[in-house]
Amino acid sequence: MLSDNLSAFVLYNLMISDLQMRISLEPFEQAIFEINQRFQQSPDTNNNWEITQSVILDIGGTAVNAAGTNLTGDEPGWGRSSMSDIWLNRYEAKKYFLIDPFVGALLAGHSEVMTSCGTLGRSDPAWELNHDLKAHGYGSLYGSMAGSLTSGYRSLVVFCSDQTLAEVDAVIGLDRLKIIHAIIAANIPVPFAGYDGGEINIRPENLSPKERDVLSWLASGLRNDQIALKANVAEVTVRKHLLSIRRKLGAATREQAVAIAIRDGWISI
Repeated sequence: MLSDNLSAFVLYNLMISDLQMRISLEPFEQAIFEINQRFQQSPDTNNNWEITQSVILDIGGTAVNAAGTNLTGDEPGWGRSSMSDIWLNRYEAKKYFLIDPFVGALLAGHSEVMTSCGTLGRSDPAWELNHDLKAHGYGSLYGSMAGSLTSGYRSLVVFCSDQTLAEVDAVIGLDRLKIIHAIIAANIPVPFAGYDGGEINIRPENLSPKERDVLSWLASGLRNDQIALKANVAEVTVRKHLLSIRRKLGAATREQAVAIAIRDGWISI
């Protein structure tokens, strides 16, 4: 009898758990349906950026970024942001795109990238950007990738919030944000032409093959004179390459240049 009661108790709790799961999922499924409808019912795809912004605001975000590149990541093609004009002007002026981990994730094809603003240590290449975001009122950014083999492009959509990542995950759920991002990416024309305002520069200069070689040798621990022997050039030429590399990557030091290059997929070790 005790066994029967226990089985009934377990079955009852499983039924309650299943009901709670369906109750929690149904509002989200309805929200996804409504988001899709907003895009599908738009008479002009040029309105889709405005729809994207309203969707992000409706789910509790403060701004949205979207960017795209070809599938190999060597042609960052476009970027769009609804962050404040003050911030976007500062982003351009400081050339933050050179150290932006979200641009790095786009180029490298990472499935997701996230940051809590104001938390990185000074040793991180993106320290200044991370703390500057916090100073401008942003608490966290969460981005996820959506690819399209048919269009030949992949897109990164970034949810910006004044809350921490933990708070965003608790209220919305990062897995659910991925689904919303995928819908947005599918409805933003690529390349991102025909829109006014909010353009962001995500076009860091490409490293030349020789510069990549120099960085790879530097990452392996070689000194300038040893790199010069490998490359069959004068040591002064190696120093010029390193200065050019640091300028292109926005790196303050040789070590930082190596860290950025590895992170963004310019070299591998």
